[in-house]
Amino acid sequence: MKPELFDVVELLVDLPESNLCVGEQGAIVECFNGGKYEVEFANQYGETTAICTLNSEQFRVVWQAKTKSKVGAAPTEAS
Repeated sequence: MKPELFDVVELLVDLPESNLCVGEQGAIVECFNGGKYEVEFANQYGETTAICTLNSEQFRVVWQAKTKSKVGAAPTEAS
């Protein structure tokens, strides 16, 4: 699956230079050529704590903006 703008991602690596650890989540805010993505990380108050340019091997998509669903989750029917 190719990451897309506004997808939520989870880090697979520590980024000590940005005070980020494996498992932290952020949102893709820009997609660049060559498989690079700018990801914004925020605290519980919605304040940006870091913006990092990452390659797709450094994270996994956990929520797709396009489908508004968790990755791997079964689709739900609207009531």
